Amino acid sequence: MRVKLSEVTVLIMKTLSGYNKEKFTELRTDLRESRLQKAAKLILEEPPGCLLDIGCGSGNFAARFTESGYTVYGIDLTADQIETAKRNGVIALVHDLNSGHLPFDGSSFDTIFAGEIIEHLVDTSSFLREIYRVLRPGGCTILTTPNLASFENRIRLLFGFYPIWLEYRLEGGQGHVRAYTLRTMRRHLREYGFKIERIVGNWVPFLPQKFIDDIRMPVIAVTGNWFPSLAMDLVIKARKPI
Repeated sequence: MRVKLSEVTVLIMKTLSGYNKEKFTELRTDLRESRLQKAAKLILEEPPGCLLDIGCGSGNFAARFTESGYTVYGIDLTADQIETAKRNGVIALVHDLNSGHLPFDGSSFDTIFAGEIIEHLVDTSSFLREIYRVLRPGGCTILTTPNLASFENRIRLLFGFYPIWLEYRLEGGQGHVRAYTLRTMRRHLREYGFKIERIVGNWVPFLPQKFIDDIRMPVIAVTGNWFPSLAMDLVIKARKPI
């Protein structure tokens, strides 16, 4: 059942879209992130088919899969990013996720990647419904999102500090308006028909991110496989049943 959004909610979504459009116009993805490396591994487990990258940015992540036989599509909020993605070989178009349905027919894709997207959306339920709709039966989605219950956030809250990645204002932040724990993300996906197959983390912040990260020290990425519920970021693979 779809819930009719209030006028206030629609206004908030439009404001958020404008902020994100300005914030991420020139964003460039660092492919060395363990989050992306682990997501890529999960994608490449699937037979080559039609892949959609939601929030594809410049297309540098999505384009790598064309070499493996995938037909790669992408959507993004900003026209400049879409033009760059096209030059990188992605079939890309401008689309605002807050504007409504994904611009594709049902059962269009074998695999969908949505990296660091869901935390930016007000209507996360509609987003998951749309992913489910455009996935073919048996297809899978790989989502990544910051983990509210990371090891660092648990320590921060224990001592009365505000969690990292969670934001109390829009200005100067990353535009995050939702926050997930592993348990909540799993439950939300199951609510909309997905079957969870794999959950890993990027890396566990046993030391604060200001001192260490998975780019400067790639070896720590293994900690996200050992303790995903404590990782900085969640990487989840879920399938639409046949």
